[in-house]
Amino acid sequence: MPKSTLVLGIVFALLVTLAGLFLLGGTLSAQVEAVTASASDYPAALESIRAIVEGGQAPQYFDEPLPADAAQCQLENVTITLSNRGLIDAEWLSVTVDGAPGDIAVYSISGESDTVAARTLGTLNLKLISLKSGAGSRVYHVEYYVYGMKRTLAVTQDRRQDTQNAKEQ
Repeated sequence: MPKSTLVLGIVFALLVTLAGLFLLGGTLSAQVEAVTASASDYPAALESIRAIVEGGQAPQYFDEPLPADAAQCQLENVTITLSNRGLIDAEWLSVTVDGAPGDIAVYSISGESDTVAARTLGTLNLKLISLKSGAGSRVYHVEYYVYGMKRTLAVTQDRRQDTQNAKEQ
């Protein structure tokens, strides 16, 4: 009996270790960096963005309409750097944004459907247009899969103070 108890104890310890690797091994952490520019400084880019937004081709829209005056708008280039410190790849990245007051639209996203390999970094890039007068916090929800299990990471960015906070959900 003691020999079988020892074997079962080793098997149990191995299963607990593998479960821990699975649950903790594919968890991402994130950092947000945003660069802003006045839309009036880039008239050609603004016209291209206006065509995307008014043509219904933007990946995500918010409550604010696109004003006619370019001086009221700002362009934001947001990079979310994802760190996978675990031993399991994070696959099928996607991102959605809970806009802050003054956000108009996300007009471009790159890095979706990518994989962040184990022990590496990955990036998601979003381009947004918003009102200069806008303030408040914006939340990015990054979804990814680890062996078919969906996970979500929420990253908060305060537009005025350029701070961020990442939280696994």
